[in-house]
Amino acid sequence: MKRFLWIALALCLSVGAVDASAQGFLNKLGKAVKKEVENRISKETKKEVEKVLGKEVKTKSSSKKTSKNQSKSQPESNQGQSTENANERHLKILEERGEIVRPVIVENPPKSTAPVTGKVNGHEWIDLGLPSGTRWATCNIDASQPHLPGGLYAWGEKATKTTYVPNNSKTHGKDMEDISGNATYDVATAKWGKGWRMPTKEEFEELVEYCPFPQYEKQNGRYGQLFTNSKNDRTLFLPTTGSKEMGSTHSEANTCGLYWTSTPYQDAYKNGAHQYHYGAALGEMGVGERSTGYAVRAVIDNDAMITVPSQGETNGHKWVDLGLPSGTKWAAYNIGAKSSEEYGKVFAWSKITPKQGDRDEWNDAQGKKMSDISGNATYDAATALWGKGWSMPTEADFKELMENCTWEYTTLGRVSGCKAISKINGNYIFFPIQFYQDLARYWSSTPSAYQGDYESQSLTIYKEFIRVSTAVRGDDYPIRPVTK
Repeated sequence: MKRFLWIALALCLSVGAVDASAQGFLNKLGKAVKKEVENRISKETKKEVEKVLGKEVKTKSSSKKTSKNQSKSQPESNQGQSTENANERHLKILEERGEIVRPVIVENPPKSTAPVTGKVNGHEWIDLGLPSGTRWATCNIDASQPHLPGGLYAWGEKATKTTYVPNNSKTHGKDMEDISGNATYDVATAKWGKGWRMPTKEEFEELVEYCPFPQYEKQNGRYGQLFTNSKNDRTLFLPTTGSKEMGSTHSEANTCGLYWTSTPYQDAYKNGAHQYHYGAALGEMGVGERSTGYAVRAVIDNDAMITVPSQGETNGHKWVDLGLPSGTKWAAYNIGAKSSEEYGKVFAWSKITPKQGDRDEWNDAQGKKMSDISGNATYDAATALWGKGWSMPTEADFKELMENCTWEYTTLGRVSGCKAISKINGNYIFFPIQFYQDLARYWSSTPSAYQGDYESQSLTIYKEFIRVSTAVRGDDYPIRPVTK
């Protein structure tokens, strides 16, 4: 599969500008990639099932290796059915022991009633159905129509200018945090008002991931990329903009699109920021000089998203009372999320800062003898980020949740996940699942007692079953806090 992808990419790049037929090929290629991912994930799910059962699941190929007498006495199809029955019996035993919970699969969950388009402060947005719920503006800053390029801005500046050089950049060489929503540096917030802001690097990456292989086409006389969400066919057009750098020259104005994110590039020189760019072929994320003039496409948070009802707040974060025997209250959303639908941030175990991008970081908890970290602000991200009263759930908290809730595999708004519905009072919390796989893991605060000092306990959610299992401490998973 990898070899095929490299050959396909080489063929596409060799032909220069991508015409309609090439774009059709890329769309097919995107489906092939997704299919390959799903196949591999299916294999991983199978391995997890085998691990839970404590034995290898026999396949048809292994059945063929049995004796001729066995093959003749039992047809291959019956052997497969027998294996499935055996797996079902084992799962039932584990369920009776309380080691796993099997969710009810809701085949036709209710659809979101949130509006698809709307206006805030006179500027139109569209909901593409992205997991985060982020709504994208239909026009660039300073543009009156979707096909117009709008103004070109140096990163962190609120006005266009005649020349674009490092010497007149207001952010060049400065140690900067993400500027999204900061009216001092964010041109979208400054010009369009509260609610509007520049997209973060992660939000642009989400757009590219869920609307892959955009079409390079012409609209109203200008080329651009048309992003389409294959699940709902909603589209977003980013016109060619060109850029201004090292003076006043406007380069590639009608052939390339270059768009700022709000996220600075973390390096020693402090003169870069993350951006998205494309030419006549494929687009990609990159890094640009902050002094360069790029376009800005604003975003706004989806205030109309479905949220889980909550019964109270601690330090400004909502919690749900499931009536559990311990009195534990569960947060209505993950750390880094603003609603139950959002996946939020991911953390390595015992790290209190979320993982940034694709950068791999050594986890100093690997190989270290540690006790339960719940409530320890040095290691517990929930306590460190949400304040006293919040903590990561312990292994016992997860097991209490499994025992006292019925589970539904369903969707909430626009994302798949599992509802944990209290058997005691009917309240529920929702655990979102990210990417294509029917899988999610959530950290507990409890180190593993059986896997040396390299693993800790997590809640593992599959479409088929839910269990508490170990995970490598360096892996990155979300955290759902609890409060007493």
